[in-house]
Parts: sequence; structure tokens; C-alpha cells
Amino acid sequence: MESGRSAGNPPGVEDPMFRPRRFAEDVVTILRQMILSGELAAGERINEIKLADRLKISRSPIREAMQTLAGEGLVISVSGRGAFVASFDMEAVDHLLEVRATLECAAARFATVRADDASLDELEAFLMRTKDALGETGHPYPRDLDFHEQVVAMSGNPKLMDTVRGVTTQYQLARARSSQNPGRAQAAYAEHCRIYQALRARDADAAAAAMAEHLEAAQAHVREVLRGESAEGDSTSERDAAAHREKQ
Repeated sequence: MESGRSAGNPPGVEDPMFRPRRFAEDVVTILRQMILSGELAAGERINEIKLADRLKISRSPIREAMQTLAGEGLVISVSGRGAFVASFDMEAVDHLLEVRATLECAAARFATVRADDASLDELEAFLMRTKDALGETGHPYPRDLDFHEQVVAMSGNPKLMDTVRGVTTQYQLARARSSQNPGRAQAAYAEHCRIYQALRARDADAAAAAMAEHLEAAQAHVREVLRGESAEGDSTSERDAAAHREKQ
């Protein structure tokens, strides 16, 4: 087996590092990334046999990993049918955002008081890296640069961080397609900058308000994407039905 990632390997699998004896938590990381990247699509049935063959492991750690991912809300088990990647309708996404906004606005308030100047300097540098990654012509928001994670960490509350992480993981699946829109990525970056400016000014009210406005804008875009996909699905169904009638 050659060193480095093989063309057929999923994200996170490095040939010399990944071995069949790895524990289920390693598989959790790999499957989570496959889901959040869209390689395993929302609503898709998870084929344990194919995954086991692809990852060169037994099915047991895959089953354990899916139990963990079910606890995170990324996988749904259906009796007699197997496990499926979770999918979210607009109402479910709205509920997730309500929880997320409550938690992250609180985190922004805490950060204005608890973050030291060095942490704010790091956040500024983080935003500069994000700007470089987006480029002048615009690219999707880089998945490995999570502004929200940085702000929540600056709250200094590990319990809050754990709770936000669980909600955010589900929300990432719901918004995966919207984050690939370069126009939305540029707008999100500008909104992140406004949050940073409020944090730097040590203005808790302004930081919470900027976070709330940012999350509302993100939610509006997710709704637009979901509505577009719903309309596209309806159109496809109508075309299929029409084609079926023509054949009769």
C-alpha cells in the first residue's frame, strides 16, 4: 500500500495511519467528515458492507460509530431498513438556529469580558487567513476555518463549548450546501468582521447583536437553498409523472 492518501480513500483516511485495528472513534471522525462534506448525502442509506470494504475494517466499528453519530443527530436508524444520513426540513433548521443563536449570542457576550488581548489578536489573524482563503474572486467559505468555534472558545466556558458543538454539528449538515455559495461566503466574512470589531471594543450588547444579525442572515440563506431544492424536487416529480403518463 502506498503512503499518503489514495484516490479512493474518504477524507481523513491516510493509508499508513489507518489500520483495521483502529477503534470506533477513528471511524466516527471519518464518517462525520463524509457526511458533512456531502460525500454521504442527506437522506442516503449508509451501506455498512461497502464502507467496511472501503475502509478495510470490520462492520463492528462502523456500527459503533453510527450509534455515536446518531447521538449527534447526523444519523437516523430506521427499524428494518438500516441507518440513513439525517436530513432537515425548514422547521427543524429553524429550531436548531434558535438554540444556536441563544448559545452563541451568550458566548459573544462572555467573550467581550473574558477574552484577553492576545486572544483577540489571534481572532484578527484568523480573519485575515479567512480573507486570503476566500480570495478576491470569491470561493466557498473554507471548512477548516470556523470563526464561531473561535468565538465560543473565547467565552471561557467549556460546558457552553460542548453544548454549542453538538448543535453546530447538526446545523453544519443542514447548511452544507449553502456554505458552498461564494456570495454568501463573502457576506458571512463581512458579518464576522463586525462581530470581531464589537469584541475588540468590549461592547457586549453590540457583539451579541452582531452575532444575532449574522445568524439570521445565514438562516435566511439556508431557507432559500432549501426552498429551491424543494421546488426543484417538485419539478422533477412532475416531469417524471408526465413522462410516465406519456408512456401509458
